[in-house]
Amino acid sequence: MRKKSHQPALFVHHVSPRVDEVNGYFVQNGAPHREAEDFYHVYENRHWTNTRGNFIKNWKIVAARWIASLWQMPSQSLSESRPSDYHTVPHSS
Repeated sequence: MRKKSHQPALFVHHVSPRVDEVNGYFVQNGAPHREAEDFYHVYENRHWTNTRGNFIKNWKIVAARWIASLWQMPSQSLSESRPSDYHTVPHSS
């Protein structure tokens, strides 16, 4: 019996998301518009590749991690690092 050899694809067609798709995804997930723009430009400049240089197969997974990291930031650095359109609820004293 012959073993099957796994051959990688010679060329994988990659289609990056449009900026309006990214904006819509961020808005649907409660993230500020500015974060969507930042995310889009970071990955557009990287040609939609991960840190290992491989094309990102599902940008929504990467975007979900980006959005989740927003809510994990300490409140002090959050207010210092987020743009003015980032809305937070003030703490009551």
